[in-house]
Parts: sequence; C-alpha cells; structure tokens
Amino acid sequence: MAGINFKNLDLNLLTVFEAIYSAGNISHAANHLAMSQPAVSNALARLRDLIGDPLFVRANRGVQPTSKAKQMIGPVRDALALIRRQFDGDRIDLATFRRRFRVLMIDTLEPLLVPPILKLITEKAPGISIESISGYRVDFVNEILMGTLDLAFYVFPINAPDIVTVPICPVDVVIIARRGHPQIGKTLDLEMLKSLKQVTLIPELRALTHVDKDMVAHEVPRNVAYMVNRLWSIPPIVERSDLVGILPRRFVEEVSRNFDIVSYEPPVKISEQYLYMLWHAKNEHDPGHKWLREQMLQAAKAVFPPADPAKPPPASRTKRSGVPQSAK
Repeated sequence: MAGINFKNLDLNLLTVFEAIYSAGNISHAANHLAMSQPAVSNALARLRDLIGDPLFVRANRGVQPTSKAKQMIGPVRDALALIRRQFDGDRIDLATFRRRFRVLMIDTLEPLLVPPILKLITEKAPGISIESISGYRVDFVNEILMGTLDLAFYVFPINAPDIVTVPICPVDVVIIARRGHPQIGKTLDLEMLKSLKQVTLIPELRALTHVDKDMVAHEVPRNVAYMVNRLWSIPPIVERSDLVGILPRRFVEEVSRNFDIVSYEPPVKISEQYLYMLWHAKNEHDPGHKWLREQMLQAAKAVFPPADPAKPPPASRTKRSGVPQSAK
C-alpha cells in the first residue's frame, strides 16, 4: 500500500473490504453491513482507486479475492479488531454487535455444537454469522496465522507459533449397521466384524484417527467395500446396505434419529481420542472472539459427559514455537 495518501483512506472502506472478503459476495456483504448494494459497490470502487488493484474479480455466485486482497486481509482484520477492542473494551452488546466468523468445523462436532450456538445467535446476537469451512484442510494453520480463519476444530493439537490449543472433548467409537441386518444379532463379535463389508473414510482421513492402528494391533483386517470423504455419508449408506461403519459414539447418538441404524460396541479396544479447538493468540482477548469460544466450550460441555477424573485430559492450553505437526 506504499504511495497511498492515507488522508483519503476512510476506515469504512476497510470494513466494507473485510465484509466482502468474508462473504465472497457483494450482496451478502451489503446485508451483513446493513447497507445498500450500490453503497457497498461504491465503497469498493473508492478503495480500488486508492489501492490500485481490483481486489475482487467475478466468480461463480459472487467474487473471489485477488492476490493483493489476500495479502491485505490479515493486517486489515488485525487493525479492525484492535480498533473494536479500544471502543468495545471487554464487553460487547450482543444485540448490536456485527461480525462474521470463519470457523473450520469437522463433521463429528457440527451437529452437536452448531445448533445451540445458532439458537443463541438467533435469539440474542442477530448481527453475528458463522461461515463453516470444510474440515481436515491441511493448510488451516496458515489460515489462522494469516487471520483468514477465526477458529478451528481438529483431531490433533497443533504445535505452531502463536497457536492456542484447547482440548474440548474425548471421542470413542461404535460400529453401526442397518436395523434388521441379516447377519448380526444382539451383539457383534470379532469373527462377524471380520466377515462384514465396511464403508470407511478415505485413507487420508482414516489416518487422522486411531481406528486403523488399533485394528492392525489386534490383527483385525478391515474388509473395505467403499470409501467416503465425509462422515455424514456413512449413515445413509449403512442404512441402505449390508455394510457396516465405525463412527464416533456421540455423533451416532445424534444422527441415529434420522436413520434406521443401530450401534454395537466394538469387539476390540479402540483408543479414545480428543478433539481440540484452536485459534490465534492475538484473538485471546478479542471480546467477540472470546464470546464465540466460550459458547462453543459450553456447548461441548453440555453434549459430552464429564471426563473421568482418574484420566485427566491433555494439557489444557498450548502456545509454543515450533513447526506445525500432528500429535503422535
């Protein structure tokens, strides 16, 4: 932005820029800002003239940022957050607070945590919206560090500079099958599991869980017939076939009301795994960000049973320097 006359830079232009970047659509940004679409387009035109870059180009169902816009978004969000903190202090007025959060949400948690959050937003914070980003992205740490992702839920803690990691819940698994499966009785034994065809996640996603590793340890081959890239695909496939699947217990309890499936205890020991919430340390005291984190944690406590006091969870917070890596 060298050479720009900052006397001509209206702070509202940066607010409009951030809203368009988050929404990926000028009309949606206008609705979020409670502005008319022509007013938003006019503000964008002014900022384009100041920056000397189009910032956004047309794309399917909206716009996509240019390279210059991608470079700007992190610093712009940091600056707007700093200004908000100076005026808002540690409290926010939920009735008037306006912000769009970008959250990486994994399938396991979405049906459990999101509905109560949306109910709260609808009733008390109508100016808040959440853009759900597809889970299991390999570059999400960089997105957090760049400021383009507000919050992430992941299956491993991350060791990276300025990343705060908090364990939110343990996860164990069950085996699901269609009700009335011709080969399964009241229980599912080891020999039966070996003989049944399975629907599983693709190998890249299975590698993020302990299931395959524990199956190998117990010398139980997985008789895979079909692989999917989303957990949500497994229940309907199981319901309409004789395949079985292995899914997180609490996820199954939530979605089984929508599918004619039953669950069974695994005949081999599958290690429990924790899920984690991560964010950039710079957002630690951001009032809006803090509010959303607290609501997510309260939702997790409400839907997951209390942890066994004899088996403490992993360290509650991390903020270390190092190279991003998965926990082993």
